[in-house]
Amino acid sequence: MSAGDASIVVTLDIGGSAAKASAYDAAARASLGHAAAPYPAPAPGADPGLFDPQAWWRAAAAALRDLREQLGEPAGRYLGITVSAIRIPFVLVGADGEPVMPGLLNKDRRAQPYVAQAAAALGSDHLYELTGHWPAPEFGLPKLLWARAAHPQAWRAARTVLQLHDWFIWRLSGARVSELSSAAMSQLVDVRAGAWAGGLLAALDIPAGLLPEFIPAGGRAGGLTPAVARETGFAAGTPVHAGGGDTHLSALSAAPGAGIPVVVAGTTAPAVLAVPAARLAQVPARGLFPLLVSEHVVAGQRVLETNAGATGSVAALLAGLERAAGDELARALAQRGFAVTPVTPGTAGAAREPLTVLAGHPFFGPDGWAAAPPPTVTGLRGSDRGSDVYQACLAGISLALRATVGCLLRRSGAAPEFIAVTGGMSTSPAWTQLLADVTGVPVQVRPLEAVSGRAGAVLVTGEELPVSPADEEDTRVHEPDPAAAPAHDAALARYQRLFRLAQSGLTSGGAGQRSGGGVRRAGTR
Repeated sequence: MSAGDASIVVTLDIGGSAAKASAYDAAARASLGHAAAPYPAPAPGADPGLFDPQAWWRAAAAALRDLREQLGEPAGRYLGITVSAIRIPFVLVGADGEPVMPGLLNKDRRAQPYVAQAAAALGSDHLYELTGHWPAPEFGLPKLLWARAAHPQAWRAARTVLQLHDWFIWRLSGARVSELSSAAMSQLVDVRAGAWAGGLLAALDIPAGLLPEFIPAGGRAGGLTPAVARETGFAAGTPVHAGGGDTHLSALSAAPGAGIPVVVAGTTAPAVLAVPAARLAQVPARGLFPLLVSEHVVAGQRVLETNAGATGSVAALLAGLERAAGDELARALAQRGFAVTPVTPGTAGAAREPLTVLAGHPFFGPDGWAAAPPPTVTGLRGSDRGSDVYQACLAGISLALRATVGCLLRRSGAAPEFIAVTGGMSTSPAWTQLLADVTGVPVQVRPLEAVSGRAGAVLVTGEELPVSPADEEDTRVHEPDPAAAPAHDAALARYQRLFRLAQSGLTSGGAGQRSGGGVRRAGTR
């Protein structure tokens, strides 16, 4: 490409709190700029588990407009626009293309009563073998069954079920299409066939005609509509390409190629591993359980996944409490949704009770997700400040990731030389060093500002676009401290025990305890 050729790819990233737009120059292999627009704050008394698809679109259009103004590039420089989006939410769209009801957010668990119905259609084991996802209220299928039962009028008015990625492709181009990596958590995809799961749809009386056709990641869906062009400043007809799941694109930007585990430490903390599809074809589906399985945005690859839960969201709840202490701190934590267990001075073992924050799930699978305790602070003393709680939260996130990444590596059989980390939390060198120490595995971090939007450019151009030498020079490498291993082993066992106790308080009869787990340390594989 010459300097005047179209080489800029714009990626619209739809996260849980804001819409972001980034531009990457495929010719120069450089990230050019970023813009973000938060979603409107919910109205007082609004249902916290719902979102307004139209309000999210307006935020996305604002982010695109801000990016366009920031760059100031002529229309001919733009090669295409693509979308990266969180994977569980969907939008029910009527004949006129408008949403017929609000959407359900990832973390919302109101579909719990419909999990049994989803599982009973084919049986829990077959559901996992078919879709690569076990029954859980967080996934799309129970949520879709809830929408049908709770809003029958909206269900009757719906003509298309669009995953969140699909909704934004529709708004940009007017094309009703879907893409496999972004659709996987709908739990409606036959993951091995790469198609909608027709038998499952029939068993649950979900019309197959509600679901759009699939096109491959990077495939052209259409052109930017004139209305969106006027709203954003981009030229009408600018090519719009299918993108993919946000985790898949983040992993591709952070660690090109298969075989490298990637932790995407953002609002939640998924850990993913790309593997050749041909390799998975030789493995019985149940041999991978409980890993989640989906199509990658890279042709010929699949993604195996675990998740430590809403870790970044928990850390964000502690903002502004750094100097708080004593009763003020305890009250503030309770007001922000934490369960707090203080240490009572003079009680047996009080001196040995360490400050611990349960900031993520250390057990991955149906059992670990069966009950979701609130973020919990144990061992809080009057002398502790909010900054101490924050450090304990970072340690808790690292311990939860050690356990879930460990599950990913054990079930996949991978023995990587390092873990790649990306996402907002990766910008903290102190935390990424802590993660290396806790897991016992080296951690590598590429600067977000250098690789942002890179994966979208890979999809649109169809080229590998290797990371530039300058980016390699900027990569941070954290080696674990072997001397810290015994303390972290003990901390993991304690964390898992406390998590089980917190779960047992939410379920009748308790959940028992489980020990061990986690990443095998370097030198002990």
